[in-house]
This record gives sequence, structure tokens and C-alpha cells, in this order.
Amino acid sequence: MEGQLVTSGDTGAVSILAHLPNPVFVIDDQDHFTYLNNAAEMFFHSSQVMLIGAPLATLIPADSPLFSMLSRARSQQVSVADQGVEFASPRIGMKLVNVQISPYGERGPAEGQLLVTIQERALAERLRGQSVFHGAARSISAMAALLAHEVKNPLAGIKGAAQLLQADLGADDAELTRMIVEETDRITALLDRMEGFAGGANVVLAPVNIHEILDHCLAIASASFGAHLSVLRSYDPSLPVMEGHRDLLIQAFINIIKNASEVTDNNGELNIKTSYSRGRRLSAGAMRTQLHVPIQVEIIDNGPGISPDIRDHIFDPFVTAKAGGSGLGLAMVASVVADHGGMVEVDSARGGTVFRINFPLGEDPAHNVTGLRGGEPRR
Repeated sequence: MEGQLVTSGDTGAVSILAHLPNPVFVIDDQDHFTYLNNAAEMFFHSSQVMLIGAPLATLIPADSPLFSMLSRARSQQVSVADQGVEFASPRIGMKLVNVQISPYGERGPAEGQLLVTIQERALAERLRGQSVFHGAARSISAMAALLAHEVKNPLAGIKGAAQLLQADLGADDAELTRMIVEETDRITALLDRMEGFAGGANVVLAPVNIHEILDHCLAIASASFGAHLSVLRSYDPSLPVMEGHRDLLIQAFINIIKNASEVTDNNGELNIKTSYSRGRRLSAGAMRTQLHVPIQVEIIDNGPGISPDIRDHIFDPFVTAKAGGSGLGLAMVASVVADHGGMVEVDSARGGTVFRINFPLGEDPAHNVTGLRGGEPRR
């Protein structure tokens, strides 16, 4: 393609750019794509074949500060950089990124082209170091045994009452009492696990179907705290079965979904997305260790966003903006994700919040795929 960054003879450059871990793309003087590397294709959730020649504005809103940066770099022929730029669109969700833009091309067909490099803000940056995330996981462990002991007694009463009601109810109502019994059993098992936190108990992982777990959580939400939510599922049918602890994962997802329900009104929307990317890696810790986390779950709400006052501390125990809230829900999420060797990232701005949970496959993942309600999104 005339004016493109990489020509057919530039095989070395093609190889280098294709394997860079950060998204890199080139746009022409009309802000149309002329080149994208592999990471950029992943970032925009599309292929180079589909995007070459397409305007950048179809993926990123025209009022984004990115376009003023592009204009300045092109008109002044200087490199421009900024940190913490927010991208928000239905196609790519909400992302917080560092951007560097450099002019590319001399006089002629390539004049006006810009080379754009994007670095997604990793969890370590957003939460002032990965130590904050793991610190939250350690902090929640210290109080787990006491809380578990105190909660078990009322749970036994709830289960007993539900079992007594089952015999006198119709089929539809009996299904609800069955859910109550199953959930009390699950929470009791979870509390047993929490009591083991203080003693450093290990999580026993087994093959789990993430889509089945998410559907179970959404069924619980629709029958109680999340009845007002309009739910959109965007499941990746290629998502493989992963190694996980079903009860702990249910509790983690329910905590996030419950938060979303509490900050949204009757027009509340919840978008649950899953994706599988064999090459997805995230940097963690001060040594920037690369974690291979190909499985991703995104839970997106259209609430008012997280207050800037607590945004950097939301995984700390007892940190909450809710009146009467305990501040333990997201600390529990941090603990569960850490136990699974994964990472959780949060993007929040006016108009919505995205929790992006990334998981490894485990040492011996099953090779079959979930296939559960994948493909077309549905309400």
C-alpha cells in the first residue's frame, strides 16, 4: 500500500513491529489506518485487514483528546506524548493509556503520516504498585476467620427455613427456595475456606466453565439485588475450560455485579464480556514480570463511576463510598483473583466502570471449550 509504514522489502521492520508488546499503528493525513501491529489488532478487537483504510474515528470518539494530540504532532512536526488518556467507546470499552505520537514520512505519499504507540496502564500503575493488590489480599485474610464464624449460624437458620417452605410451594416458588438452599450451602463452604485463610490454606483448583459460573451469578442477581439491570452477554465461544475454584469465583463475580447494581438506577445496564487471547500478557510487580493470562472477563456497568477519592484504594479492606458499606467486597475479589494467579484491572470514568479480570489457564487446562451461550450477544 502506497504511503504505508512498512513496505514489502521491509521484512525486518515488519517482524520487529509485529512482535512489540505494545499497540503500534500508523495513520495517514486523513487519520485513516495504514498499518497496525499484532498488539494494536488485539487492542482494537479487529484485524489489520478490516482496519486498513478505516478512519480512526470509527473506533475512538472524535471528541477524544487523542485527536488534538494528532493535530498538534502533524501541524508542528513534533513528537507528542501524554499519560492517563482515557479511551471510551462501545468497540473497545474503556481504557486508560499512555500515548506517544511521532511524525512519520518525508515529502511525498507518506507525508502527514503519524506513528502512534499506546501503552495500556497496567494494574501496577493504577493501584500504585502491584504490592497494593497483594496487600489487599493479605489484609482480607486476617479478618476472614472471625467473619466466617459469625456468619455461619444465621446461614443455618436461613437454610432450614427454606427447606421447610419447599414442601408447601408450587414448582416455580420451589425453584427459588432450591436456589436459597444451594446458595447457603455454597456460602457455608466458602466460609469454611475463609476460616482456612488465616492458616495459609491452599486453594484447590479444578476445571471450571466460566460461562456457567457467570450465568449462575446473573441468575442470582436477577432474582434479587439486580432485578432492575438490563444484562447483555457477549461470550466468546472459544473460551477454554480453566482451572479454578467455582465457589470462590462465584463470590468474586457476585461482589462486582452487586456493586454495579447498587450504583445504577432503573436504567442500569450490565455488559458481561469474555475473551480468549493466547498471546495476552500483563506486567506485574516491581520487576514487571510478564503474566500469561489468556482468559479475560469484563464486567461493565453504566453507573456514575468510582469516586477519584478512593479510586486508588478500592481493593483495600474497609474502603467504600457506600453508606453503611463494609468495604470488604472488592478486597475479597482481590484475594480470589490473586489465589488464581490472575490480575484485576479497573477503568472508571463518568458514565461507567469496567472491571477486567484476567486469568491463566492453569498447569493442566482442559482442551475443550465452553461454548456456552457464546457467539451472538443476547439480552
